[in-house]
Amino acid sequence: MKKLTMIALVASQLATAAPAGAAELIDSAGQDTTRMGSFAGARIRISLDREPRERVRAGLTIAPTALAVRADGAARRRIGEGVEFGLSDRRGPSLSLSGRPVSELAEGPRGPDGRRQNVSTVGWVAIGVGVVVVGVAGYAIWLTHEMNSNEGD
Repeated sequence: MKKLTMIALVASQLATAAPAGAAELIDSAGQDTTRMGSFAGARIRISLDREPRERVRAGLTIAPTALAVRADGAARRRIGEGVEFGLSDRRGPSLSLSGRPVSELAEGPRGPDGRRQNVSTVGWVAIGVGVVVVGVAGYAIWLTHEMNSNEGD
């Protein structure tokens, strides 16, 4: 009886199985399309030039992407520059925004001896973390107040 039941179950699965249809890569009009997306993950760059700026660079990245699909089915994916925490063989660890290190973006005026006279990169990071902490704390206080005021309703 068990064998007959198992054969019946397998036969019913085989009889009702239908092939899955593939999705179209291009629109039904047959036009070129561009789709935007995002990339989050690890990225490794290796320069193949004779005199590279950096031989090897690795980092954790969040960046925009674009997928261009032509009417003939050819596709090209491009990954842009976004926010990257990377390690380089020449500079060491750095935080980059749109391909430029944050230390270059936040440079202040320089004094007569060449040193910066403004807030350092660590200072900017501390200010950013402080703003996030104050914002989260304010939201938590507001949320607690709202939950307590609606208890009687």
